[in-house]
Amino acid sequence: MLWVIVAILAGAAAAIYVYAVRERLGAAAVGLAMLRTAALAALLLLLVNAARTRWLERAPTVLLDASLSLQAAGGQWTRARDTARSLAGRAGTVLRLAEGLAPFDTTEPDAGRSLVASALRAVTVRGPVVVVTDGELEDVAGLPDDLREATTVVLVPRDTVPDVALTEVVADRLVTPGDTVHLTIELATWGALPDTMAGVEVRAAGRQLLQTRVPLPPAPGRGRRALALPPGALRPGTHVLEVQVTAAGDREPRDDVRMRLVTVSATPTIVLVASPPDWESRFLARELQSIIPAGVRAYAEPVPGRWLDMTTQRVVPAARVTGAAGAATLVIVRGAWRPPVGPRARWDWPGDGGAGRDAVMGDWYVTGQVPGSPLAAGLSGFEWDSLPPLTSVLPWGGTPNAWVALAARAGRRGADRPVLVGTDSGGVRVLTTMADGWWRWAHRGGAAREAYRGLVAAGADWLLGAAGRARGGRVVASDVVPRGVPVSFAWRGDKEAPAVLRVDVEGADSTFARALPLDPAGIAELRLPPGTYRWRVRPADATGWTVVESYSSEFHPGPVVAAWQAAAVAPRGVVGAREVWWIFAVALVALLAEWAWRTRRGLP
Repeated sequence: MLWVIVAILAGAAAAIYVYAVRERLGAAAVGLAMLRTAALAALLLLLVNAARTRWLERAPTVLLDASLSLQAAGGQWTRARDTARSLAGRAGTVLRLAEGLAPFDTTEPDAGRSLVASALRAVTVRGPVVVVTDGELEDVAGLPDDLREATTVVLVPRDTVPDVALTEVVADRLVTPGDTVHLTIELATWGALPDTMAGVEVRAAGRQLLQTRVPLPPAPGRGRRALALPPGALRPGTHVLEVQVTAAGDREPRDDVRMRLVTVSATPTIVLVASPPDWESRFLARELQSIIPAGVRAYAEPVPGRWLDMTTQRVVPAARVTGAAGAATLVIVRGAWRPPVGPRARWDWPGDGGAGRDAVMGDWYVTGQVPGSPLAAGLSGFEWDSLPPLTSVLPWGGTPNAWVALAARAGRRGADRPVLVGTDSGGVRVLTTMADGWWRWAHRGGAAREAYRGLVAAGADWLLGAAGRARGGRVVASDVVPRGVPVSFAWRGDKEAPAVLRVDVEGADSTFARALPLDPAGIAELRLPPGTYRWRVRPADATGWTVVESYSSEFHPGPVVAAWQAAAVAPRGVVGAREVWWIFAVALVALLAEWAWRTRRGLP
């Protein structure tokens, strides 16, 4: 500012001296002096390049939340879209925000999630960032302070409307004929609903299997309800169960239907046979049925020739036990009984019914260090040496190609004795527990029970993997995914994962193929519209079913994050007079105008 004043005063002094003192033009001197003052002041500013500090403004990047919640009942998509355009202005950029970033367009939102953290890391380096959202963002809790300070959030909240949502359905994934199919549903309510009851219907392939009415939780609230399909409601095969809730006044129907896959298999996956039954077999059956809710059958022979179903306590013929064991993928034997046909996988728990008389009694503590074995990953993470002691250990003379998964010591001293060993020969996998007293872990509860469950889960998972290994590879895919969420294909084979999975997908009215690259974790993703699909993956030659629901959690109200306002800090910079174009224009125009005026008056 000082240089501006000095330049104006200097230019005015020079102009007045020329026109008032030297040339004595009278009244005309005023106009000519003003023009010369402007020209000389501008030239002086340019000569010394007078500088000033100013705020440097950069065009904002506007992230527009494009998740499905913006187009749900009560959503404000049009308002949010117009707000984003207005904030960006002509110089700014609008990007669609969902699980990632996408170019802006006016189509309706279609993303099943609202994730902002990774997007902010990508765009904050470009300048000011504004997020236009309804506030239902998933990952803002752990957002770093630097990202918060660089971001402004503009809330366009949805209106509260009456809504009943079927937020969860838990169903038995695998059952056998004659089973009751148990379902647990979770209902959520919002807004003023005119009724306290809702209708629930369960269908499969358009056929009604169940219709009932259940009480609604007071709004806003959530509640669980138990349902059951009677035995024989589903024939053998894979079925898509469609569960729908209907309530008066519900304004958002797209969160009322959930779908689940249920397979009715004529043969169980796992059969446990206890002869005779004891505490070990009872706890083992309980934990197996807890870990694998369906597909487990447990039979006991309390007296020779008399068999019971351990779940229902009903008497069953010996032929049923033999047939179930012969058809099962995995047979677990407690005692001396042996299946007539060797299954692909077997888990032996000899106990007192087998070689128990040769057992060495005492307090046997499992060692804390887990030996290297195919089960090591599943057994790691537990404090084995802090668990209750086993009661006895059987002698083990060694078996070719066998490995030890767990070992124990008597009284925490002496040499290690194997208590869990395994073999894999000719495509047949066998585990053998060489000790008794495991059930005490499950009975105690807490960390001891979790270790017991970990042992059972790790052993069953390895044994059940025999079928996948025989094909050289195994691929599993998401059974059911909500709308807007990709279907995940995961490589679980023993061989090295290929770079690309070739997936053939068959829908209701189309068939197509996709080549999906696998990430370092062995996961590939495929986005599909709502529907039921049968897929086949090469080179694993795996097949399965996947359902993409019309439901999305975005359709019903979720937690709203508080808006935060970034500090109004913009970078400052020094600007010289020679960087301001209009100062050159002032000097040029003033000189030309003065020259023209002097020429018309005949002045040199």
